Amino acid sequence: MEQDKHYVYQYRDNNQKGIVRYVGRGKDASRAVKHQSVSHNKPLESWIANGKYKLEISGPFGNKDTAIAVESALISSLKPLYNSREECTKYTFRPLGVPDKYVSRLEKKPLEFDELFKNKTERILLVKVTDKPFENRIGYDMVNPPADSDIVERVKQYWQLGNDQYLGSWIKNKNESPTLLLGVTGSPGNQIIIASLAIDINAWDKVTVAPYKLITVPLNDPTKLDKFCLRGYRINKTAGIKFSRNRQDFFNLIEKDMKPKDSV
Repeated sequence: MEQDKHYVYQYRDNNQKGIVRYVGRGKDASRAVKHQSVSHNKPLESWIANGKYKLEISGPFGNKDTAIAVESALISSLKPLYNSREECTKYTFRPLGVPDKYVSRLEKKPLEFDELFKNKTERILLVKVTDKPFENRIGYDMVNPPADSDIVERVKQYWQLGNDQYLGSWIKNKNESPTLLLGVTGSPGNQIIIASLAIDINAWDKVTVAPYKLITVPLNDPTKLDKFCLRGYRINKTAGIKFSRNRQDFFNLIEKDMKPKDSV
């Protein structure tokens, strides 16, 4: 309808190089100027009273959903001083790849091969997690990461490690076992650690071997996905972390004294 227009507007601060101080939306353009007389937002009303602002408007967008999308994206990106809350919608800008609490790690230098071996870690089992569902387990969505419990279910099972070379040797000699399980998503150069879990090396003899030698990796505590504070870090391409192309073999066993393979 003609009346169903919907606009998004913003107030800029002329004293601060035009920085955006407030973003709002309304069904008609008059909503933008109402703040200049009276506003439910008293800090904004007080600031507007100084008269050092510039009002800009965008639209019409034709429907409310589009206006909400634009407003949400702007508020989440600009974080205006006088917006008291940020609408939680799918249109807000948010970290890509990991939950909010780990986003600062994405900004840090990617880990080299030897930096994966924290504390007394000598052997690590890395498993590849794609965005595709795997049997009854969900894929890893970079835009909306799964719940921790779902990540653990995907990371711990099922891996083709139930033969004498792996499971058999770990049962006979615990010192040969990896002690850390890292879930990794992405390709070399864009790999992110999505889970870091301590392996229960005393439980290998209790592991059930399914057809095709598939097993579930026993864990010390499946609720703790950030062992040695590795979750959320990127892995440098020079670390040479690769995985088999076979669906059942998306795993890699590395040792501290191994020389990284040439990157691809």
